[in-house]
Amino acid sequence: MLITSTHNDVTLFKMGRSLGPVVPYWVHAFLVDDLLIDTGTIAARREFMDAQRDRTVRTIVNTHHHEDHAGNNAALAAGRNPAILAHERAIPWIADPGRMPLRPYQLVVWRRHDGSTAKPIGTTVETDNHSFDVLFTPGHSFDHICLYEPEKKWLFTGDTYCGRKIKYFRRDEDYALLLETLSHLAELEVETIFCSLLGVVRDGTKALRDKVAFMTRLRDDVLDLRASGFSPRAIARKLLGREGPMFYITGGHYAKANAVQSILSGGPMDAWPV
Repeated sequence: MLITSTHNDVTLFKMGRSLGPVVPYWVHAFLVDDLLIDTGTIAARREFMDAQRDRTVRTIVNTHHHEDHAGNNAALAAGRNPAILAHERAIPWIADPGRMPLRPYQLVVWRRHDGSTAKPIGTTVETDNHSFDVLFTPGHSFDHICLYEPEKKWLFTGDTYCGRKIKYFRRDEDYALLLETLSHLAELEVETIFCSLLGVVRDGTKALRDKVAFMTRLRDDVLDLRASGFSPRAIARKLLGREGPMFYITGGHYAKANAVQSILSGGPMDAWPV
């Protein structure tokens, strides 16, 4: 399924795989002038490519290598030969998606994308009407970047923001590093966040600061409870509640307990590649 909308000069493509009447997880791609920020999931390829038919895409920027962000790189490259740009650490994973050990739910919801050839992104990306600063923003993944347009005060956050609170946390996310990244982003003047999960988030600086405040409190509370002798499981239940359907659907890849474990260990549950 695909829903197309606009916000100011940005075209949003909200997409996901329909499982009956339900889309279990939405993801967004964004078009500004001839720059496409992420290409979404291969599971929505037909609708997404139909939406690009009368649009010009000369440059693609992947915020990171995950299958729901680089899913349609290859299809766009086959017909248009755009420049595909990403962080240098993302490039081998975009080229060879078989390197990613996808879980059953990921194959059902998003599918494994085709490989495509990306080049290292520089410090800025230019379009006819906009100039974007490229910010290295690890935490959700080891190769994550955001794009910031200082004149419009736009921030394209990929999967770095995704809401003011932590509900579930991936096993391969790094809590401390994500909090550090968000703290830096919260120093920017941001009017609008363009979030891969939520789409348009207004009053962006406040939204970022709210998330930093929540994550800081959660970290401090976790450490206090651990010092008082609580187990990680008990801490997660006390602070975040019992695990919900997301835990069972993803086999624990998304879990409330993962945030607690990452805080206590100082890194991701699943080690990042060197």
